[in-house]
Amino acid sequence: MIKGIGIDMVEVDRLRHIIQRWGERAKKRMFTPEELACATSRKQGEFIYLAGRFAAKEAVVKSLGQYTDWSEIEISREENGSPRVTLKGKTKETARERKVKEILVTLSHTKTYAIAEAVALGENQ
Repeated sequence: MIKGIGIDMVEVDRLRHIIQRWGERAKKRMFTPEELACATSRKQGEFIYLAGRFAAKEAVVKSLGQYTDWSEIEISREENGSPRVTLKGKTKETARERKVKEILVTLSHTKTYAIAEAVALGENQ
């Protein structure tokens, strides 16, 4: 059963400006260490990769229907390359309270924009 959906779009240059202005503080607030490690090795560029991850996090927040700390949402990759959502801390508890068992996410990006959609799935009532 679908418990919630969310979608978000991020302008790559806007995220680049935020990170360049606020530096490591912004990165640590928005991304997990694992996400940051993956970003530096991307062919398409660090900011395009991070914009996709940030859009996915915002889509996840919207699918849960409640604001949360971005560092409690991690967007990683399955072996087949598809994105995987891992929740931590209070965000994981929020999902549990709302009977969300899994969150599916898909994302896409160009040099200019990143977009992501999330679907929170759970038990039938």
